[in-house]
Amino acid sequence: MRVLITFLLSVISMTQSMANIFPILPDSVNGWVGGNIQRFTDNNNLYDYIDGGAELYISYGYISAISRRYTGPGQQEVTVEIFDMGDPENAFGVFSHTRYEEDYTFGQGSQYVEGVLFFWKKNYYVSIMSPEETDESKKLINDLGEMISDAIEGEGTVPGILDLLPSGGLDKAGILYFHHYIWLNSYYYIADENFLLIDDNADAVLAKYGKPENRSYLLIIQYKDKETASKAYENFLENYFQEGKTTDVLQLEDQSWMSANLSGYNFIAVFNGKSEKAASGLLSDVKLKLQYAGNSKK
Repeated sequence: MRVLITFLLSVISMTQSMANIFPILPDSVNGWVGGNIQRFTDNNNLYDYIDGGAELYISYGYISAISRRYTGPGQQEVTVEIFDMGDPENAFGVFSHTRYEEDYTFGQGSQYVEGVLFFWKKNYYVSIMSPEETDESKKLINDLGEMISDAIEGEGTVPGILDLLPSGGLDKAGILYFHHYIWLNSYYYIADENFLLIDDNADAVLAKYGKPENRSYLLIIQYKDKETASKAYENFLENYFQEGKTTDVLQLEDQSWMSANLSGYNFIAVFNGKSEKAASGLLSDVKLKLQYAGNSKK
């Protein structure tokens, strides 16, 4: 009975939290008039609304969403979309997938490109866009962004796995958090199949290190159990260390260096290292962080 009550309270809390977002979207602002608020509460109607783009939100645990279009005299529409991603980690995950630069003007991280603002805060990922930027639409986008950001109370925490990323050389706008294997290839191609066994039960981060002309990639995957972690590591070795693994570091045919290791439930790999020392050093830095984290919990 206690479990049922806790579940019902959590559902009510989530419903109220999204319901409290409705008043954030005013009927009119700066002479712009808002249309009907659209609500999306399942995968099918999200697919209907976002042709070809719903998979991103669904893969990050999308709960519900609302949308409203604003029209102004002689202006193209400005569309507001607010997605409840269920928890801050997933809201950050969607943001990490869409941004390539980052500031903190709105929410807990935002980016503005011509005609488009997107940011995350707490459980929410927000996008505000217009097909054509004008002085009027840009002002509306920024005003709506400020209203929504201010109305979402509190802040959420970023995924804990990010604490394992060494700071030296890290591109802070080049961090992708995910738990669906298909997004790994959007940053760095590994394989068409999911031999690393990345799913909703695993947390993964892929981070860029160094300048674009000297780029390395660090992949960390945290599994929920030792059996899955060991199987994923075994699969990786079969694909990359086909002659047997005698060291953590391997030079590939393109002359780049790769390193890989399994530490507890954590798979660590460095790709596109420019030297053996660079690849092994980044791997060692993560293992030290894991060791410190483990000791600090004792």
